[in-house]
Amino acid sequence: MDTPTSAPRRLSDFNGWASGIAFGKTERVTWKAEQFEADGTVTYPANFDPSKKYPLVLVIHGGPTSASKTSFGSMPQLKAAEGWIVFQPNYRGSDNLGNAYQSAIVGDAGAGPGRDVMAGVAMLRAMPYIDGKRTAITGWSYGGYMTSWLIGNYPNEWTVAMAGAPVTNWEEM
Repeated sequence: MDTPTSAPRRLSDFNGWASGIAFGKTERVTWKAEQFEADGTVTYPANFDPSKKYPLVLVIHGGPTSASKTSFGSMPQLKAAEGWIVFQPNYRGSDNLGNAYQSAIVGDAGAGPGRDVMAGVAMLRAMPYIDGKRTAITGWSYGGYMTSWLIGNYPNEWTVAMAGAPVTNWEEM
């Protein structure tokens, strides 16, 4: 802007390449998880058609003090571009829903967050466009731990899983 009252003018076209790409829509979803109202994001393929069935992939954030939001994310967009519906749940311990939600993970790093995630999965599998027989799960760091925990405690829920840099031994940690 030349002056505080003038209209802004473009100085570059750094992201011009993106104008020719169809990105998937990302939206916030909520569900009941025990005493909590949990939330997360869902990213749809760019050519999403609700009359078709899509595989579901969970991308679990690390932290646990972090949160998935509706801002641009390359991983969900890349997976959506391959025809997946991408679910990024914010389980108890996430830092976006207040202190009580964040601190509810203390002394319960697996089962409580696991139930939160599975309640979100159940909510999505109730949608007619989700193929409940094709569900993948992945995460890194605490997301890797949660992936490992979920595949160990809900082994029949996943078609494929990949845990990145998980803690798998608490004593060693």
